[in-house]
Amino acid sequence: MLAGLLRGLRAGARSPALHFLALGALLVVLDARIAGPARASGRPPIVITAGRIAEIRDEYASVLGAAPTPAELDALVARDAEEEMLFREALLLGLERGDRAVEWRLVDKMHFLYGDAAGDHMEAYRRALALGLDRDDVVVRNVLVTKMRLLAKEASRHDEPSGPALDRELDAYLQDHRAAYAQGERLSLTQVFLSAGKHGTALAADARAALRQLRASRTPPETARRLGDAFVSGSVFRSASRHELAKIFGESFATTVADLPAGQWSEPIASPYGLHLVWISERVAGSVPALDAVRSRVLRAYRAERRAQYLARMMDQLRAAYEVRVDG
Repeated sequence: MLAGLLRGLRAGARSPALHFLALGALLVVLDARIAGPARASGRPPIVITAGRIAEIRDEYASVLGAAPTPAELDALVARDAEEEMLFREALLLGLERGDRAVEWRLVDKMHFLYGDAAGDHMEAYRRALALGLDRDDVVVRNVLVTKMRLLAKEASRHDEPSGPALDRELDAYLQDHRAAYAQGERLSLTQVFLSAGKHGTALAADARAALRQLRASRTPPETARRLGDAFVSGSVFRSASRHELAKIFGESFATTVADLPAGQWSEPIASPYGLHLVWISERVAGSVPALDAVRSRVLRAYRAERRAQYLARMMDQLRAAYEVRVDG
């Protein structure tokens, strides 16, 4: 993977920033993997003070209107420590150097503090770095923490297989997550509809009479629909999913129809519109689609999972490299 990134850097004048981010992420991971725990003493400990904990608690309460539970506060403190780790690693990698957002922020800060004495743009920027203004600025911190997360994202893409190897991984991902992509059973049906508005109190009796007639005369479904009332969505539905039927007729109707046998007229089935006599002509079982049919969806989910896993591994390695002390 490192060799591939270096090749990209040598050939990649078109996107040097992207290659730098990806290489930086890889170096962070390899550095922590090779020497993480042993270097814990080489990094100053992260101390979450009682004052910072109070700030975290107050920020939570101001947003949600209630104090965090002890478990929620623990999670918030842990996240604060993780962001400090990311920020410090970004500084170690020099990610603030050459970042235009950071540069302008520091120059503005210098001009606010020193006015014209700050010097021109580049002089103010150099002095800000020398004074360490990048190390205690909330905006700079947020930029660099975000940048570190982007490192993990880009590094995960550089480690991604390609060609047939990628297709094999995507197919395995599809099989492991088949429930998310499975296509449910589909039904083709014909209905004879009796409108509640038209039949009024005689609705149930008229539906029973229509059903007796259909069964006695063995009326085929393609002509039987003429015996009923007009329905806004029609009388024939081909390859309809349960979800599609529920949108038209309601959940109760869709649930009942899902259990009907094929090739016979059903008992009257209620909907908000009236009663329906239903003939199931075809039932197609649900299945997991082929990869080609859902490849773009699977690829997005696969990459999102890889990014999350890569970031989680990087954070595990950083936690091993830092001692965190929490007051109280």
